[in-house]
Amino acid sequence: MATQSNITQLDNQYTREVKKNSHRAVLSKRRKKRALIIICGFCLAFLFLGVQIVHAKNAMSQTNVQISRRQQKLARVKQTHQNLNENVKLLNNKDYLENLIRSKYYYAKSGETIYSLPNDKASDVTAK
Repeated sequence: MATQSNITQLDNQYTREVKKNSHRAVLSKRRKKRALIIICGFCLAFLFLGVQIVHAKNAMSQTNVQISRRQQKLARVKQTHQNLNENVKLLNNKDYLENLIRSKYYYAKSGETIYSLPNDKASDVTAK
């Protein structure tokens, strides 16, 4: 057996406004919570992307430093290569080669005598 309640709800303008305002308050809290979650999501995404940008910038600067070092090394190697090519051209010259052999190794033509003085700047055959 169901018992009937002696309490009845008032249905007037004031109670309707209170119900409507309480419903609005619940919706307002939900909207604020939802907005806070969305803002936090955007902040996290912004932070993640910002870290990625900073990381990429650091990697790019390191790469640029490596490139400049490699270019300097390449310039030195090219200069060495050019010097070696000039030496090869000089060694192909018969007069230069003859003078080099005569001064460095004390090679003499037939009938020539070579005197080595202590003050000579020529490199000695035995000294390396």
